[in-house]
Amino acid sequence: MRLSVPSLLALLLALPAAAQSPQRSSSPIRPQQQQCSISGMVVKLAGSEPLRSAIVELQSVEDRTHSVSVATDAGGRFQIKGIDPGRYRLKVTRNGFVIQEYGQKTPSDPGSDLRLSAGQDLKDLLFRLIPWSVIAGRILNEDGEPLPWAQVSALREVYREGKRKLSPEVMVPTNDFGEYRLFGLPPGRYFVSAKYKPGVKIIGQQQIQTGLGDDSERGYAPTYYPGSPDPARASTIAVKAGDEIPSVEILLRPVTVFKIRGRVFNMVSGKRSGSGVNIVLEPRNTGLAWNSPDQQMYVEKPDGSFEINNVLPGSYTLSAFWFDEGKRYQTRQSIEVGNADVEGMNLVIGPGVAISGHVTWDGKPSLERDELSVYASAADSTMSFSSGARITRGDSFTLRDVSEGTYRLIIYGQSKDSYLKAVRYGTGDGLENGFTVIRGTQPSIEVTISSRGARVQGTITDADKVPAAGLWVVLVPDEAHRGQSRLYKQTTTDQFGHFELRGIAPGDYKLFSWEEVEDGAWEDPNFLKPFEEKGEWVSLQDGDAKTVDIVAIKTKSPQNAWHSPSFSSGSQLITRAGQERARFERLALQFAAGEAGGNKATVVLALSGIPFGFSMEP
Repeated sequence: MRLSVPSLLALLLALPAAAQSPQRSSSPIRPQQQQCSISGMVVKLAGSEPLRSAIVELQSVEDRTHSVSVATDAGGRFQIKGIDPGRYRLKVTRNGFVIQEYGQKTPSDPGSDLRLSAGQDLKDLLFRLIPWSVIAGRILNEDGEPLPWAQVSALREVYREGKRKLSPEVMVPTNDFGEYRLFGLPPGRYFVSAKYKPGVKIIGQQQIQTGLGDDSERGYAPTYYPGSPDPARASTIAVKAGDEIPSVEILLRPVTVFKIRGRVFNMVSGKRSGSGVNIVLEPRNTGLAWNSPDQQMYVEKPDGSFEINNVLPGSYTLSAFWFDEGKRYQTRQSIEVGNADVEGMNLVIGPGVAISGHVTWDGKPSLERDELSVYASAADSTMSFSSGARITRGDSFTLRDVSEGTYRLIIYGQSKDSYLKAVRYGTGDGLENGFTVIRGTQPSIEVTISSRGARVQGTITDADKVPAAGLWVVLVPDEAHRGQSRLYKQTTTDQFGHFELRGIAPGDYKLFSWEEVEDGAWEDPNFLKPFEEKGEWVSLQDGDAKTVDIVAIKTKSPQNAWHSPSFSSGSQLITRAGQERARFERLALQFAAGEAGGNKATVVLALSGIPFGFSMEP
């Protein structure tokens, strides 16, 4: 048995690991009287039993590298001291329980920012954690025999660019009895799928070939519970907090599978061998199914020949990746698999294209940090490296080794008030639909960034005019521009119901906020249609700053039924008395910023350390 498929997906998607707890990142030291503190308690939802060793993490919104975490004691209590004033996210994690963030009312809510004013001592926060849910069962073949090393996934519907897609929540392999156990699930409604490839063990994100079954003309299609290859015809499984649903069996039936044969030609100067190349087969579909890499392999033969087995009919992108001396090379090609093997696929890896560019500012240059970076991100494949470069003096840059394909330009480092105004690739517009790179051509990119983006701020209240914390607030472009994801702006309300959107391009928009809504649903025309009349029109020009207060739309999200009826807020619900204190604290923040012209006694009350009036639902 040999490892034949490196974890390329992990390499492409790797992120810095989280630091250990307890931990505090470095930050400037402030006078002690200006520093803030937070304290509270973490308990189980059922019975309010204190939870020891829960990790409470506070992370700065302005600087994501600045965070501090502590563990709860035997009584479930926690305290964080020495906090600088500012905006933070507060979350609690504990093995066996669903992660909860401050301001959440259900596990799918976005939570809210926590604003701390100078010297504030926020006490008596209470988090009631809900236990994980579990789905368990077996995967069997057509003869009712168990299938070991099948990959089983619990998937949820999410929105991506206005379309519903399945996204994996948990993935596990089956054991030698064909058994699986999907644990760590928040309450919700799940699709369960099973995928099995003869002769392949799937461990994490690695495929390990055993050498068995590679030449078979029969394979197994990914199947969704109770037994359909089409997720649109599958049944979902609803789980409540702490549920364990056993005996969810999926029967996999054999289907005809095919092979893809071809060669990799490495044309990089002085490197003619085709060996050492990673190949990834990625399905292309516009339906509900999750687009995960279907096959991965490592080319070992010097002539670059390869053979991919167990391929189901469908549309795919075949990509090849090669790494040498710190450089990354790639190529990709579309492929259709019908009712026969695919022969003679040739993938040519060569030096990428060097694209020179220039940045022009509309308005005074404005950076969030000390440098500006530009990236070309593949628009037609998830399995692709982004080519990036720093903007040098003279506002010029060069994107090197860009492979053929369609890309979108992404800018990092500009201020929050800036937006990408124009992208010209050669003589074409590359802003709305991206740009296509073809080897042998040498066009340049002209980028215009405006530092005069508009701002919209305000307060979201519920039907009783109480400020609503932890709600999505979304600025949706007019109907003619709703296919442009870059024009949508979204944020969440803080504990005072306040929001601020910045860096908005000129245009006509509608402002929405819902009591319950799935992340990204607002890009789906079918979702938005019933609410069109409830949006607040906002027309913006460069440099505009407007204040808009609206009432949250009362909705019942389709996912609302997923949650246990007994689940209350991840952090405590603010009573009306507490809302009054929250209002005072907001005035204090305005006073500190020179915005409030109100009662000084009110400010003193807000800064006096009086805690919020929290209460729990019965």
